[in-house]
Amino acid sequence: MNTLNLCLACDDNYAPYMGMAIFSALKNAAPQDKFHFYILDNKISAAGKKKIESLRAAYPFELTYLPLDEKLFAACDVKRAQWTLSIFGRYLIPKLIPEDKVLYLDCDVMVRGSLQDLWETDLTDYYIAGVPDYNVIFRGRLKERFGADFKVEEYVNSGVLLINNQKWRAENLFEKLLDYSVKNASSLQYPDQDAINFICREHKKMLPDYYNVRSYLYKPDLFLHHPRFNEIIQAPKKAIIRHFAPWKKNFFAPHRQEYLDLMRVSPWADHIPQDDNRVWGWTKLIARYLGRHPFCFLLPKFYRRWYYRGSACLFLDD
Repeated sequence: MNTLNLCLACDDNYAPYMGMAIFSALKNAAPQDKFHFYILDNKISAAGKKKIESLRAAYPFELTYLPLDEKLFAACDVKRAQWTLSIFGRYLIPKLIPEDKVLYLDCDVMVRGSLQDLWETDLTDYYIAGVPDYNVIFRGRLKERFGADFKVEEYVNSGVLLINNQKWRAENLFEKLLDYSVKNASSLQYPDQDAINFICREHKKMLPDYYNVRSYLYKPDLFLHHPRFNEIIQAPKKAIIRHFAPWKKNFFAPHRQEYLDLMRVSPWADHIPQDDNRVWGWTKLIARYLGRHPFCFLLPKFYRRWYYRGSACLFLDD
């Protein structure tokens, strides 16, 4: 059985959630799955690393830390809110990791099953394989930003990427991505993701949606006229990788309780959020929603959304 080479990236603030992503992959793996985790290390503390390495007591796996050289990204814009060096670090994966293929995962994911089938995806003629990012596809003005020939339906989310390291190295994609990010910094909405989608535009392979299930997939009304409607709305039921932020307080997203249950038996049990009681939590969630959409009860689309989404997902803007 081949070793699955997984790569994650974070700074010390997100180290607990990266640890949870690793823990979920280990705990929900098939018995024959073997892992080598490569960590793009943006100054993770010794204490943070020690907790991650404590997982080896129950699960055998290989672990390699790869420090990020800030000087390589000196010209990139990392001053905007929530933009960090770690997001650009994934450009470096093929340079730092000698393997032919790597599966990159964001820290805010929960793996719910074996990744072996995903790992075996044939990438011979592709730079990457990923799942469509419908949020950007619907709202991102992609034709306007990337040109009339850009295939909008193939814009992928960069939080789960199967990367063909060989092809990236052979065609110097690191330099191309970095150059694009620097020259187009003012127009990038999602810096690394936009660059990866544009530079890899002719060599992307689409993965099934259940390999990167984000919250919009629980909103069937968004896809009523989509040609793949039936396939898309089945993805949450088969989710292998759930991509969300379950550590938020009073967050009622699908699979959150599953994540918190996993957290309770992990080295990061101390990071479980202190939610309000369920009634008060729902009250605040609904009040926040009404603050953003004060006249929603007067609109027919509100009731259509309620019909398709159900109460659990209706009030979540995420």
